[in-house]
Amino acid sequence: MAETAALAAYSGRVAGTDAERRAAVHLRDRLEETGLDTRLQPISIRRRFGLAHAAHIVVAVVGSVVAAGTPVLGAALVGAATASAFLDIAGILHVVRRATGKRASQNVDAAGGDEKPGTLILVASYDAPRVSRVWDQTQRLLGDPWLAMLLAMLAVLACCVLRIVGIDSQALTAVQFVPTVLLILLILPVADIELGRPGADPAGAAAAATVLRLADELDLEHFDIQVVFTGASQPFALGMSAWLRAHRKELDRAATAVLHVDSVGDGPVRYARRVGPLVPLRCHRDLVRLCEEIAEDDGDDGTYSAAPRVDRRPIDAAAAVARGLPGISVACVGSGDPPEEALERAHGFCAELARRLDAEVGPSL
Repeated sequence: MAETAALAAYSGRVAGTDAERRAAVHLRDRLEETGLDTRLQPISIRRRFGLAHAAHIVVAVVGSVVAAGTPVLGAALVGAATASAFLDIAGILHVVRRATGKRASQNVDAAGGDEKPGTLILVASYDAPRVSRVWDQTQRLLGDPWLAMLLAMLAVLACCVLRIVGIDSQALTAVQFVPTVLLILLILPVADIELGRPGADPAGAAAAATVLRLADELDLEHFDIQVVFTGASQPFALGMSAWLRAHRKELDRAATAVLHVDSVGDGPVRYARRVGPLVPLRCHRDLVRLCEEIAEDDGDDGTYSAAPRVDRRPIDAAAAVARGLPGISVACVGSGDPPEEALERAHGFCAELARRLDAEVGPSL
């Protein structure tokens, strides 16, 4: 609880801010106290994703309007906006975001040694997102607003193509009107991500505190412990993506596992079966199986109340899984501040997962 409060005290630790930098220094100092070789790794980020995607939507809406008179130009505008938005959300390439400028952020990386055959990477983010009630309501209504945005763009693009081939009717105009209106309505919540007030994010702070405790306590036979506290994680895992690019040659996919502690709220334990935006990717079967076994052994009325879920957010675990690393995300899902019981649930479940991984998978490395 003290570690959670200490990190949450760095209120407004939005990516690229001085509060985020001070929180990173705090975590570096705490990790050094556990005896791990700790480094602060600077990264450059383009954090203005709200502005970039608002621009994508505006271009797509303009293309939809233009298509009524000039279908080819309209289709070109909508197609360009759709392609750029997809590449950005999927983490492949930032096109429009390149015009929004760079800011400095940092990851905190700590390794305990390299004498064991495997490596267990404990990951948690330490930055805090901006608070946007409009965006939160949009997520509740649409589930995955990014997927809804892309599907609306694709629907408009399909209508533009039909106009190019000579199909132009009132029925087509009516069909095209629906996704166009949805895109117009999405401009406000997407733009509001840039305008929301900075938050303290106690659930995220509790996740980082949980990883600190795991790093201090775990002593596995077959796995070295490595800790990565990622900056600029909200909401496109920029810190984790930068860390993976920097260390891609060092990571042995056959002997590395990534355990991402996502957030620790006041609810029960949830582990991800699939993770990632647009089309969620399957988490590693052995990690999911071990989580299922822990949940089964714990029982319906046990300590963890653990259950699987599909997490459609572009979080740190999604970045690792997308690059072929065995990974999984664990969280205590809840909207309230984490009580001590929630911290114990998160720590206990993750510690048990690490020990079972060591006992069942470790000997085969």
